Amino acid sequence: MSKVVPSFTLALAVFSSQLFAADKYQLEPNLSSVSFATIKNQFVVEPATVGGLQGEIDESGQFQLSADLTSISTAVPIRDTRLNELYFESANHPVIKVSGSVDWNALSSGPKNMVVPAEVSMFGNSKRIDFPVVMVQAGDYLTVSSVSPVIVNGGDFGIPAENLAKLAETVGGIPISPQVPLSITLTFKK
Repeated sequence: MSKVVPSFTLALAVFSSQLFAADKYQLEPNLSSVSFATIKNQFVVEPATVGGLQGEIDESGQFQLSADLTSISTAVPIRDTRLNELYFESANHPVIKVSGSVDWNALSSGPKNMVVPAEVSMFGNSKRIDFPVVMVQAGDYLTVSSVSPVIVNGGDFGIPAENLAKLAETVGGIPISPQVPLSITLTFKK
């Protein structure tokens, strides 16, 4: 029996060290946001956020993120419904996925402005988008925030122009831009 305890303790120590080595930074959804704004009639800006955020970044810099399109919030429930049903077709395409990698070495001397390339998958299609961000690592936290918005066009992801036309019909045919400015603030905790 006395040989079993040290063997168990050694196995537990090895397992624990492997867990420690595999530490990842997990996204803190309550401290993170993905926001965009629709623009109609060339000057009416309507802000929105996307919730249901999940993700992680490992110590090699690889990251995976997802957002739930069904959680779009514009503070106007009918607008949320219309965006989901008519434009994004969220019943068929509910998740946006983002993946890529960052250079951890760049953070060794403090906060940095950098451009992070990411593969964004939405509506069954993928596109590379370069995100200009500032990254700050402090203790067990890593924060990534937009330096400037990225302009995203739904057509680049295969969202049909008809979807935008249907959305415009619900507001009296007022033209709605297919392009939106997108900003992110993501906080991860080790």
